[in-house]
Amino acid sequence: MSFELTDNGGSGQLFLEGFDLEKQRRVNPRFGNKVLIVLKPPVALAERIFTDASCHAAGRTKRAAHPAELLHITLLCVGCFDTVPRSFANRLKAALGEIRARPVPITFDGSSLFGNRSCLALSSRREMLELRALAKMVQRALWRANLPFVAASSFTPHLTVVYGCGKIDIMPVEKPYSWLAGSFELIFSHNGETRHESLGRFPLSAKADRYEQPESQLYLPEKIFRPQKRSAHKMAAR
Repeated sequence: MSFELTDNGGSGQLFLEGFDLEKQRRVNPRFGNKVLIVLKPPVALAERIFTDASCHAAGRTKRAAHPAELLHITLLCVGCFDTVPRSFANRLKAALGEIRARPVPITFDGSSLFGNRSCLALSSRREMLELRALAKMVQRALWRANLPFVAASSFTPHLTVVYGCGKIDIMPVEKPYSWLAGSFELIFSHNGETRHESLGRFPLSAKADRYEQPESQLYLPEKIFRPQKRSAHKMAAR
């Protein structure tokens, strides 16, 4: 796969040889090899999640719990490809390597059904604002580098534990699954092979700037909201 900048109408849109945007829109990402940008839980925690999900799935669905080494949170789906797009991956790694972000605290304290209620996933009652901010930074990095990706209408943090299970009971979470993510990863997910091929790992640093807060969470000094004290003269006049 090679890269070339087109100049159709001055848009400067990146053209990728072999990357058919129209075809990409028709492909269901569930059934193809994908390039993903993800966070993965630590090995010990992934094993615990897998064990709990396996116990819950037993007798409820014929689908097995997703293998521990494949458990992940998708920050962004870049697209579907027949084979690993090596040249494109190098461009992605260069863009992602420019990201300077802090480690992300993650907590899943519940579960729910995702994907038209066909998959069981861990979810959280917390907003996980840092995770949302990191996902936004990843999108911005690719956008600035003029690289294509699958733009989702919204980002809902979740970690799928059983795929294609149908409408089963949600999994109770007695002890939350929590960790501090110290890196994110670029992977090629081989559909049907239950295999992730790592294309690059990117560390997060505590020395990076704090994440941007959404407008609804911005801090405003208390004095802005504090009612003004009425003068004694005005009070006496009343």
